[in-house]
Formats: sequence, structure tokens, C-alpha cells
Amino acid sequence: MSFIKSKFNEILGLVTKGHERSVKAKKNILASFVIKGLGIAISLVLVPLTINYINPSRYGIWLTLSSIVGWFSFFDIGFGNGLRNKLAEAKAKGEEELAKIYVSTTYAILSIIIVLCWYFFSVLILS
Repeated sequence: MSFIKSKFNEILGLVTKGHERSVKAKKNILASFVIKGLGIAISLVLVPLTINYINPSRYGIWLTLSSIVGWFSFFDIGFGNGLRNKLAEAKAKGEEELAKIYVSTTYAILSIIIVLCWYFFSVLILS
């Protein structure tokens, strides 16, 4: 136990040394690892619990539906990251009108993508 405690204190000491921005970046990186680890642990626990709660065939349906919902998060094709970069650039330059144009254009394009996907799945399901 003391070995783990000493390693933890050693890592914590490395994180808290340096320039203020470096310390903040190190803390964010460490927090990101902890959050990702917790997410993986929760996923590993969630699967057996879900299978025990519902039968395996319903679990397959649930997994398929959740995968389709997950795919929708990838349908933005990078618009979210592009908007973040361009919005930060416009805000830094003080170009508020351009920032509004970026936001509305991104929402419009994503809305078109969602409507097209909805139409495609509606035709697919009703056929």
C-alpha cells in the first residue's frame, strides 16, 4: 500500500510543478485518463448487468439501437470541431457577426444531414 501511495505522490508532484498553464494542462490530461478509465470500467460492468436484466435477444436489439444512435454522433463529419475552431478565431478577432454566421451555417448543415437521414430511414422502414 505504501508503494502505491508513494507512486501517487510522485505523480502528483510532477503534475503540480511548472508554469501555471503547464500545470493546468497536466491536470486536464490526468483527469482525462481517470474519466476514460471510469468509462471503460462502467462499460465492462454494464454489459453483464444488462444481459442479466433482459434476455440475450433483447440485449441484441438494445445494442443495435444504441449503436445506431452512436452513429448519429459521427454524422457531423467534423462540423463540431470545425465550428469550435472557426468560432474561437472569430471571437478572438472580435468579429461577432462572422461568429453568428458560423454557428447558424453549422446548425443548418447539420439539420439538413439529420433530415436526410430521417427520410432515408423512414423510407427504409416503411418499405
